[in-house]
Amino acid sequence: MISNTDNDRVIFDTIAIIGVGLIGGSLGMAAKRRGLVRRVVGIGRTEQKLMRAQILGAIDDYSLDMETGVSDADLIVICTPVRMVVPTLELIAASLKLGAIVTDVGSTKREIVEHAEAVMPEGRYFVGGHPMAGSEQGGVEYAEHDLFVDATYVVTSSAKIDLESLGKITALAEGIGSRVEIMSPDDHDASVAIISHLPHAMAGALLKTAEDAQRESRKTFNLAAGSFRDLTRIAGSSPELWRDICVTNTDSLGEAITRFQSYLEEFKAALASGDEEGIRRFFEQSSEIRQAYLRMAK
Repeated sequence: MISNTDNDRVIFDTIAIIGVGLIGGSLGMAAKRRGLVRRVVGIGRTEQKLMRAQILGAIDDYSLDMETGVSDADLIVICTPVRMVVPTLELIAASLKLGAIVTDVGSTKREIVEHAEAVMPEGRYFVGGHPMAGSEQGGVEYAEHDLFVDATYVVTSSAKIDLESLGKITALAEGIGSRVEIMSPDDHDASVAIISHLPHAMAGALLKTAEDAQRESRKTFNLAAGSFRDLTRIAGSSPELWRDICVTNTDSLGEAITRFQSYLEEFKAALASGDEEGIRRFFEQSSEIRQAYLRMAK
């Protein structure tokens, strides 16, 4: 039973989560535990997985039929792979009730928001979202009710945004413990290209370089220690997932790679010319930037 205090916290009566994995399951757990929603419906294709999510407390009920599952929901959260967000939205659009809000958790936003705003029926609203939380592990078995605590949660705004819907998604994100950043889809994609997508490309390139050296010496990987493991940890993520993320953010990621290459070329030139002061300054500036970032992060 929901107390009067809990009633004051309720933002949505019913949330439907399409794709109850790590992120969707954690969102359901967090919203339920914090009294932000009265009922969570999970939607998916495999009943066994949905039953597991129900047992774990991520959802209250479930449906194998997407259109039926969303028909009574006040909020629909699409937690599919990024390239499935728009097709999913197109499939459910006609089944959304008047006033329903749809959001997503995709790692890129420009393409999704543009298409979403074009297909949403009148009186139904889309607000793009991207919780900057997760792990290399997938599946509702790894869901945690506190996954989003102190994480950054991006909520996108545009000229076509419905301000009331934007406010509700912001309140939900803050309610599960996140720090909300409201950004345009373009600004979001440019930022994540640098702090998320580029590092994955860098990890892949580093591993390929190390593999080349391993073939030549047969000893390279024997010397690899903590720093190498830390830098390449993210390369263990799903190749299909990261393919889809990168192909929906090609312009911003391409610009980030070009910028990164320019700094490597500067460093390479300093090495070639024996510019010891230039090499020292490169590492000094990097250290100063990191310290400034850490202070800001606190």
